[in-house]
Amino acid sequence: MIHRHYISKLTSNISAPMHILLKNTIMIGYHDLGRREMKSNMLKKLRCPKCKNQIIIPPNTELIDAEIACKKGHVWNMEGEILSCVYPPISEEDKRWIDEYDELAPKYDDLVKQYDDFLGADISSGREDLLKFIPKKSSVSILDVCIGTAANFEALAPHIRKNEPRFDLYGIDLSTGMLQVSKSKMNQLKLPVALLHASVFNMPFRKSQFDLVIHTGGINTFSDISEALKEMLRVAKPEGTILVIDEGLSPKVRGTDRGKAIVEANALFAAKPPLEQIPEKAKDVEVDYIYNGTFYQLVFKK
Repeated sequence: MIHRHYISKLTSNISAPMHILLKNTIMIGYHDLGRREMKSNMLKKLRCPKCKNQIIIPPNTELIDAEIACKKGHVWNMEGEILSCVYPPISEEDKRWIDEYDELAPKYDDLVKQYDDFLGADISSGREDLLKFIPKKSSVSILDVCIGTAANFEALAPHIRKNEPRFDLYGIDLSTGMLQVSKSKMNQLKLPVALLHASVFNMPFRKSQFDLVIHTGGINTFSDISEALKEMLRVAKPEGTILVIDEGLSPKVRGTDRGKAIVEANALFAAKPPLEQIPEKAKDVEVDYIYNGTFYQLVFKK
């Protein structure tokens, strides 16, 4: 997902920083996979957000309007096909900002297109470059953190459809509105993506679950960047890749008139790659600049 803070400059609908949003909520949407297959895949990865124990779905349970529980007995309700696990409860302040993000979601894709003109870059086409980070394995599990409107999976859709049995795809976000847009889009594209309403600071996954963890946009505004990166590393498999992309001008662009104009329009572009906050256990750290030198691309492995 890309840059809600820049969108806030383009519309008066929203102005809150991302870090005030939810930290411990899960919503799971089941797409075009058979429920039995999806249930099996999810059970291998999920953990209770309250006690960190495994979530249990009894055999032959219909995943609509049901109750499920973790091994310790914490019960979570299915509302339709959505599993809602909220812990701790949402504050009124958080809910107010989430409601505004939800309202923005249906027009979000149109608004972010203004980035191309603003930066002189083609971000949508550039997302196809994510292909080079997908490992050449018979089975690949990918998590998109802050999936937004699923623009990354949308860009990768032609490749995924050609090789669909290889992929096990997941996306988390804090906005249910964004997730609904993702769900609609993924259904139209017939991509089997499991969507979760969850926090990057407390992801509802067991450790070592994903070959590739992607985050494109948002980390600059996180209240605890180091914790977010730590969580991304935790859920990655050994030798798995973590890819983080966000606003941040390259050293070459930063001192130019163009660079100064970009930062004046949106101060987030003054951000630098959070190298000092990468977990000590991370390895093979690399930094590059993409989208015409306007975004940093941080890559490391577990």
